[in-house]
Amino acid sequence: MDVYIGSDHGGYGLKEKVIEYFKKKKINYFDMTEKFDSKDDYPNVAKAVAKKVAADLSKGKNTKGILICGTGTGVSLAANKVKGIRAAPLFTKDKVLLARLHNDLNILCLSGLEFPSDLDEHVKNGKYENLLEFSKETDVKKVIPLIDIFLNTQFEGGRHKKRVDMIC
Repeated sequence: MDVYIGSDHGGYGLKEKVIEYFKKKKINYFDMTEKFDSKDDYPNVAKAVAKKVAADLSKGKNTKGILICGTGTGVSLAANKVKGIRAAPLFTKDKVLLARLHNDLNILCLSGLEFPSDLDEHVKNGKYENLLEFSKETDVKKVIPLIDIFLNTQFEGGRHKKRVDMIC
């Protein structure tokens, strides 16, 4: 299996740690974001990864993608614009498992940042210039189980295939 992985600046640190994990586990990956760029735009990397995954899948290859931005939401929205892509920001093992089994999820979107519980107060009061000021990098130990389930769970097909076909 090939895995395309990419991130924006909000997910770059976590992406680098995920790549270390891939190397240790000998998972074949393609890094679509090789350099940190504090001014990058998440739609660009999301579409690049999604196009690679979609092209490989159309050729019958066993390919998946992982995208990481600050919240996982932006890259998910952008990736889903590519025909054949089913991307979602998921943060629990049960949701990842069901998304693979029932939805044939082909791009897992992750949150590269964790925000404090009082973030809404900072935002409401306008006391920030950048949300990155209030965040810390997501611990890679939190996402490895999600990635393992994503990469190792097969789509059930059957009654779910009809539904997936209705999406595309």
